[in-house]
Amino acid sequence: SFTMGHIITFILEIVIATILRLGVFAIWEPNVFRLAPKVPMPILPWVLREQNYRPKRITLFAADFCTSCVASPIVEEFVKLKVVQLSVRMPRNFKFTKRKKSKSSSSSPSSKKPKRKANLIPRGPNEPQTTNINSYVTQMLSASIGLKLADSIRRVLMYTKPNDAHKGFYALCRGIFPIHELCGTLTSLQLAKRDVLGVDMPLWKLIGPAVFIHAMANFRGMKPIFKWNSSTPWSEMQLSPWNMADDSTFSQMITKGFAKLIWVTILGRVLA
Repeated sequence: SFTMGHIITFILEIVIATILRLGVFAIWEPNVFRLAPKVPMPILPWVLREQNYRPKRITLFAADFCTSCVASPIVEEFVKLKVVQLSVRMPRNFKFTKRKKSKSSSSSPSSKKPKRKANLIPRGPNEPQTTNINSYVTQMLSASIGLKLADSIRRVLMYTKPNDAHKGFYALCRGIFPIHELCGTLTSLQLAKRDVLGVDMPLWKLIGPAVFIHAMANFRGMKPIFKWNSSTPWSEMQLSPWNMADDSTFSQMITKGFAKLIWVTILGRVLA
């Protein structure tokens, strides 16, 4: 996940973000395609500022929401899951196979059975079943930390301009911010529920809880991998340095405090 996983994630997010932004522009900003003969279509969504074109705010919000809060969390959590599945053979008790359609089930449309059934993996006489899921958690945490480490190293090395303040504080807190680890742990629990307990679930249920938490973090300011620079690192980590002045009014502090309280409540509910 530190090498190939990060590269594949970055490429996938760039391709999907380009397609989604073009789709959003086609709905809310069709005039942008007048630049198409001059600017190639694949790079059109990325050079609007250089072309002195200012889209509407609703267009920018919709494009950023679709890419940062929907597509990117799905891609990153899916890549972490596939890295674990392709790299390690996890211990499991059940294997799922497709059900064969019988004549009786096809004739009665009211009886809806699951499309797959859980088959208990045969074991030797003295071989116990898997009851410990530590390997699931550690492998998913390893994949999550590898992806996070590659992204954090890049952002810390880019936060080196002379006017960038609190570089050490930013580098330290960048490694502590635990969204990737939390999302990986949620996916590992869902994966263990399927392979160890025999609860059948589709792919969207496997990564669904992790995608939701990841999307909430991105909505709060965390950057997906395809966003290259780190011009606003404090909003990205959702904290401020201890000696940075805050000149917000009382009403603004109430609004910020309520939003942070909701976010802490969601994280506390997940961690509990």
